[in-house]
Formats: sequence, C-alpha cells, structure tokens
Amino acid sequence: MTQFIKKVILFIIAFFIFDKIFYIFLFISPKLEVDKRLEYLVNGKINKDVVIIGSSRGARDVIAKQIEDSINVSAYNLSYPGSDIEFHEFLLKTLIKYNSKPKAVILVLDDSSELLPDETINFRLDRLYPLARYNYINNEMIKRGEKNFSSRFLVLSRINKRNFDMSQKYFTHLDSIKDCGSMPISFQREGSKEFEYSNVSVYDETLEVPVKVESFLSFQQICIDNDIKLYLVFPPNYKAHNQLFENRIRKLAQPNVSLLIHDTINESYRNQMFYYDELHLKNNGAVIFTNEIIDMLKSEKSKRKVL
Repeated sequence: MTQFIKKVILFIIAFFIFDKIFYIFLFISPKLEVDKRLEYLVNGKINKDVVIIGSSRGARDVIAKQIEDSINVSAYNLSYPGSDIEFHEFLLKTLIKYNSKPKAVILVLDDSSELLPDETINFRLDRLYPLARYNYINNEMIKRGEKNFSSRFLVLSRINKRNFDMSQKYFTHLDSIKDCGSMPISFQREGSKEFEYSNVSVYDETLEVPVKVESFLSFQQICIDNDIKLYLVFPPNYKAHNQLFENRIRKLAQPNVSLLIHDTINESYRNQMFYYDELHLKNNGAVIFTNEIIDMLKSEKSKRKVL
C-alpha cells in the first residue's frame, strides 16, 4: 500500500511538472498578437479622458485621434468588429478595474441589432484566448462556461488551440488598427453593387435578447456609479434613421445619459462615396461623423465642464 501511495505521489508530481511546461505557450501567445488592446487594458495602459466602445461601427466610424486633436483631450477607441453589448460591458468593467476612469464613454450603437439576436455580433471570446495566462481573463472564461474550475491551477485546462499557434499575426487589409485604436477604412467593399437607400424602419421589441438588455442597462449603471459621462451614439447607415429603434433606446436610457443621433439631413450620409458598405462609413465619412461627436463634446465641455 505504501509503495502504491509513493507511485501516486510521484505521478502527481511528474504530471504537475509536465503541465507547467506548457506555460511557455501561454506566455508567448500574447506577444504574437497584432491587436494588443485588450492586453493593454488588463495591464492598465489605457488611461484616457474619452473612450469609444462599440462593434465595427464604433471601430470604423469614430476616429479617436481626431477627437484628441480637436478638443485637447486624450481619447482611445476600444471598439471590436463583431462584438456585442455583453462584450462591451466586459470591456468597460475591465477598463475601470485596471485603468484610470475616463471622464466620458461613447457607446456606439448597432442599429438595430444592439439588443436583438444577430449572428454577426457576439462576445469576442477569440480575443480572450491569447490572454489565457491572465487570471482575470481565465476567470471570465470560467464564468462563461468556456473553461472549468481546474483551469485555475492546471495549465493544460487553461490552454486552448489558439495558444499553440506560434505564427506571428498581422493586420489584414480591412482590419488595421491605428495608434488611437480606431480602424477606419479608406476603400469601398470589393465587388459591392450600388447600395439601395431604404426608408423602412422596423423594430420588434419582443425579439430582444434579455441578457443583452441586462448588459445595456448594466453598462449605463456602471458609468453612473463611477461618475463617467455616457453618450449613446447612433451612427449613420445607408438608410433612413430608425426612429423605432431610437424610441426603444430612449425608453431604456437613464435620465443623465446623453444621446447623439447623426445629422439626418446631412446629404453626405446619402452619398455612397462616404460608405464602405451599407453599414459602415469609409474614412471620409468617419471624419464627418467624428466631427459631429466633437461638436457635441465641445458643447458639453462648455456647459457642464465634463472634460
């Protein structure tokens, strides 16, 4: 019996030594990533006055450097293409936990997918995988059922196939991140046909995903609790502004949260030369829309001294 116990103990020791060898993959993996914004966030390197959060519309349509240059504040874009409000809430919590609180947060809304089921936007777990060595990131994956409790002490439970990819990542032609975090596009989608401008506004509140509504309300409350001015921003699409969606957001918005609707009579937003596709502005359109945000911030700055 004693011999058996000795063998078991030796096996456990050998297994733990073997397990820890794989930590090298967790250590190297983040260094190979080209989008390091989430790692910067966890390491407390995003200390800005204004932070933009959203999906691809936030990434493409708002240029943080332009805001910096126009009103003499520091600004950074934390928008991730394909991300949803749950991921945005996670980013905001991480921002506050590890960095200096911003004075203002701009949440760029997805018309009209913000609270509805949409396969194109989700919680970007793929951005968490390369950072699995961070306990904070691993705990979030455990919370979401992506990892189990054993990943808190076993490297083999924490690691995933993304960490075994030892190739250096590079920006794509579409997804290139500027130093300010923004990802504007200088070209129109290849092979795109002429866009069709739509005047139809459709929104069915009964289809909303409860967890998304909960995250949207939580996002606002986090800003309120931390004395952060929140702006809910409606970017232009190549269609008429969705008044039904706006009405729903107004219904859910807290009284001290400000809304910015793009200038619906600006003819530039009806001109295809300012769009990458029906949902995203090109760089020239992003400059116009960012100027609208700048005007709003200037007005707030003079009235309330928010910034």
